[in-house]
Amino acid sequence: MGNVFTLCIVRDNDRILVQKRHKSPFKGYWNAPGGKVELQESPKEACIREVMEETGIYLNDIKFRGVMTVSNALKKVGTEVLMLFESSDFHGQLVSSKEGEVDWVEMDTLYSSKYVPESMTYLLPYITDCDGIITGKLVYNRHKLEVCDITLQS
Repeated sequence: MGNVFTLCIVRDNDRILVQKRHKSPFKGYWNAPGGKVELQESPKEACIREVMEETGIYLNDIKFRGVMTVSNALKKVGTEVLMLFESSDFHGQLVSSKEGEVDWVEMDTLYSSKYVPESMTYLLPYITDCDGIITGKLVYNRHKLEVCDITLQS
């Protein structure tokens, strides 16, 4: 098994907090904040820490939304785990970091942008419009999404 990562959809009504990434994966793309779960850290703690470090926003409360595996079709090892969270309870002021530029973007804009990872456009409606726990897998082949299998459990 590979690393464990978090991804958090931070909502302010119809706006989503996104970060234009300065490094791979998804360099130059707008994506939700998140990152690697560190040693002796829970996924929830990692999510709160990563959002704060990357955006300046402190999450008062977060909701666990699901888990996805992420792998590469060409590599036979190194499946990663992506823990999904959501929050609309936060405080603080946006601050860009070395990780990337941050901004609030209208949800509709994210769906039509060519600079949003395809996986984000698939996951977003499950997180923003549905209740329940999300499970599934994302499989990439040469940085292109080849398989996106999402299940919503009520």
